[in-house]
Amino acid sequence: MNTEVSNTINSFIVIVSVILAITILIVSIRMKNHSWRMSWFIASLCVAMGGLRLQLTPLNIFNHTDPEGYMTSSQRALSFYSVVAPLFCMYFIESEGEGRGKWDKAFWIFIQGTLSVLITILLVFKGIGYLPYFIFLIQYIILITMLMLSDKDIRECLGFIIGMCFPMAAALIGMTRYHLDFMGFGIVMLLLIVFFGYQVDVENELLKNRVELSENKLVVMMDQIHPHFIYNSLQQIALLCDQDPDRVKPAILTFSGYLRKNFESLTDTGMITFDTEMEHVDMFIALAQVLPSRRFEVEKRFEVTDFSIPALTVQPLVENAIKYGIGMSTEGSKLLIETKEENGFILIKVIDDGHGGSTELPEQKKKKSIGTANVKTRLKVLCDGVFIINKLAQGTEAIIKIPAAKARSAEGTAKQ
Repeated sequence: MNTEVSNTINSFIVIVSVILAITILIVSIRMKNHSWRMSWFIASLCVAMGGLRLQLTPLNIFNHTDPEGYMTSSQRALSFYSVVAPLFCMYFIESEGEGRGKWDKAFWIFIQGTLSVLITILLVFKGIGYLPYFIFLIQYIILITMLMLSDKDIRECLGFIIGMCFPMAAALIGMTRYHLDFMGFGIVMLLLIVFFGYQVDVENELLKNRVELSENKLVVMMDQIHPHFIYNSLQQIALLCDQDPDRVKPAILTFSGYLRKNFESLTDTGMITFDTEMEHVDMFIALAQVLPSRRFEVEKRFEVTDFSIPALTVQPLVENAIKYGIGMSTEGSKLLIETKEENGFILIKVIDDGHGGSTELPEQKKKKSIGTANVKTRLKVLCDGVFIINKLAQGTEAIIKIPAAKARSAEGTAKQ
């Protein structure tokens, strides 16, 4: 195959790859709720585009001599492509073991990074030849090996396997025909197929979360209303009729307001203002203070309030703090609710000084877990928020963490 035909084929492949890469980049950047997984994907794509840019240089890209430097444009492009595998390795680790700590990231990145450095050294001192492409092949064989070691079902891995075939085939072609450079095209095809797989994963996860929310609706309703709590409240109000008649009417109004807020919250499928959620919290606190076994003090430290959150997120945490923290402790008597903005996130903290965790009955733990599980699901689905719980030396700290941009963008909608 003569040089002119080779350059024509390479130019066509590079132009197609550039069009595909730009399309994927635009779509991926416009996606909502970027995770670390997608960040690594975009980084891989950008590095691949850097290599494609070098292949589009007006110089003779397959000439092994370059009067302006030690490496030709083709060599520099291959050096860029060698960095894609370590970045894509991080994407794979995030997709497989996010939050579980299964993978030793440093180990795998060290291996892939070492191979990338080795490719660059060979390109500098030996030029384009058999060995650089052979090491490219090893990089993607390692990714296939990681796939085999993962917990993924082989049917779920079909997209990864098909995608890996493209850079591996490009490496095999390069090992035998140095004048044909398909590595950029192979990598872009891998990223294209993986991107479609990512979209499917996101859709499946969203559908799963919606189904869970729907299935838990009745359970959440019963958990939030708590028949035994209603019974105790009514019994206490009845006692007030004899002991303190002046408190009966306010207690009944608080009780009815609490029930109304419960039903309203259960029908809210979107975000509500923080002030609206706090109205629900205040009614629950007022009702809880009617009961003689729930004597406690409440402190509020609000640095920010101009944001929105999913309904029924703070109230369940306050309820858990009162019932299973302060309510089950002989010493605990303080509840702190605070908000602050920190590093681009809105933080809502509910802190109690009780010791209820070690004395909970199985049935109580079950009810408590239902409430917190629902909080986690709502936060994740509606605003990409997270829920964290920390055991303190004395008491428990529950934290809601929401990206400030999402909390503020939803705040205007919630007020309408």
